Order: sequence, then structure tokens, then C-alpha cells
Amino acid sequence: MNQKTTASFACKIEGIESSLDVSEFKKFDNQETDPKKLDQAIHNVSLGMELVSVVENAYDEIEAILSEVKPWVSPDLASNLENTQKSDFERKVSQKLQKLDQVAKSFKHNDQKFLDGSMSASANPDSHSFLVVGANGSPENRINLNKSLNIPLITSETLGLGDLSIGSPQKGLKGLMILENSLAIINRLKQRSSALRTHLKEIKRHLATAVENHCAANSAPDSYGQTREILRAATSFLRKDKREY
Repeated sequence: MNQKTTASFACKIEGIESSLDVSEFKKFDNQETDPKKLDQAIHNVSLGMELVSVVENAYDEIEAILSEVKPWVSPDLASNLENTQKSDFERKVSQKLQKLDQVAKSFKHNDQKFLDGSMSASANPDSHSFLVVGANGSPENRINLNKSLNIPLITSETLGLGDLSIGSPQKGLKGLMILENSLAIINRLKQRSSALRTHLKEIKRHLATAVENHCAANSAPDSYGQTREILRAATSFLRKDKREY
């Protein structure tokens, strides 16, 4: 894949806000009070956050590999190297790109790969992954992970790194531009995962509040008669306490 194709690929990965509106998830705060369903929703959100952590670990490893390669394709370095030295650096670059491909293939969550294009928004809609984050599976309580993360196929080729070369300052400059573009792609993907993580944290907070409200409601007196009985018992205790002291 050439650099032009990579640039086009990067443009398809749109920016995403660092925070998302979670007002639609407030509905289940008052509508759903089943503690088991709320606990299950919290569990689902935790699984979603676990997935995001795995995804971000993969991004960090790929970013680290690209950062290691970047100094080796510097135009200044290429102009000062002998042919044997250039061959040595070419070999190092090739090894790093192989490592990148291995990382992309090895990262998975619950045996599901997510850097192979299956988690892309453009994947078959029937194969999209959803996360239920409410006490029921209604549409407003489901997050489409393919659309939220939108992870394309990640390989050295799809990132345009197959054209990396340090044979000359001109090729080094082109390689540097390709690397910068690849790093920008990973950065945009990290913005997406970060936004989803923030979103899930907010949902989890709403769910925890709903559980607390439910517990408080259950522990409070549920009738006027119960309230009077509690007050009567408290009054009797105070009178007895005064007589004793």
C-alpha cells in the first residue's frame, strides 16, 4: 500500500470528542429497579472497560514500535550511512515491522481478535458487537462497539509501512512522512477508545447510583404505620433511659 492510500485511510478515521453525552442512559435510573439486572449491567460495563484496556495496550505497543523505527528512517541519518550500515538498518526496520504484525495478530479479548478489521464500523452489520449497559437490552441501553471503536485492519501494510526505506535522504523523508501518518492513525484510534472508556465510567456511575437508591428505598420504612412503630419504640427507649439515669 502506498503513501497516498495510507493518507486516504487516515482521513477515514474521524476525530472523536473526549467526552460523550450519556443522558440517554439516565432513563433506566428511574425505570429499572431490579438489583440483579442493575448488577448485571454493571458487570457488562466492567467487561467493556476491560476490552478497552486490552485495545489500548495494543495501541501502546504498536505506537512504541513505530517510535523505535522513526529515528532509523531520518533523512539526516540516511545521508551519513555507508551501504553496509544502510543494509543493517533496513534489516532492523524489517524486524520491527514483523513484530508489529505479530502484535496485531496476537492481541485478542476472550478469543476474539479486534485488530483484524472485524471491529470496524464498515464490517458487516450482522457481525457487529454490542455491549448492553442498561438493566434491559433496549436500543438506548446498547453500545455498538464497532461504531464506537471503529478499529480497521491493522498491519504494517495497511499502515503503509511496506514502503519504508532508508536507501537515500529522499526515501528517508518519504518514510518519515509515512511513519508520522501511521502514528496519527494510532493516535486517532486511541482517542476513540479513550472516549468510550470515559463514556463507560459515566454509565457505571449512573448504575451504581441506581443500585444505591434501590437499596436505600428498600431499607426505608415503606408505610406510615411502620414509621409510627419506629417512633413509638424510640420514645419508649428514651423514657426507659431517663428512668434508669
